Amino acid sequence: MMHQTNSLDYRLLAPDAGEDLEQRRAHARAWAERLYAERRRRDTLFPDGLFGEPAWDLLLAMFAAREKGQTMILCKAYKAAGVSDTTGRRLLDRMEEEGLITRRRAPRSRKMRLVELTDAAAERLIAYLARDA
Repeated sequence: MMHQTNSLDYRLLAPDAGEDLEQRRAHARAWAERLYAERRRRDTLFPDGLFGEPAWDLLLAMFAAREKGQTMILCKAYKAAGVSDTTGRRLLDRMEEEGLITRRRAPRSRKMRLVELTDAAAERLIAYLARDA
């Protein structure tokens, strides 16, 4: 029998039952950043298009940005999801319909649009990533 190793050590990232909300948020952010980085690392090792969950990639990237106090412009969102502008627009339309994201104009630019997670989406991600969903 072959022993498989996983680059993600779940025991090191498991939340402590006594964690407060800020610790849980930090824990969830660390998970999101790690999962996203692992997915990008995997993409460098295998052929383009072999793997694909652009909505998940986008949720992870947007959650990490939100937790750092950053917003994401549309073209960066498309890049985070690894999709074209057209596919990205369809993906964001669906995510907006589901109440996961909002889009708005950037404060200092008439052309630039920002995309952000809703509070409800962030809460779901925290629950999932902090392992108490």
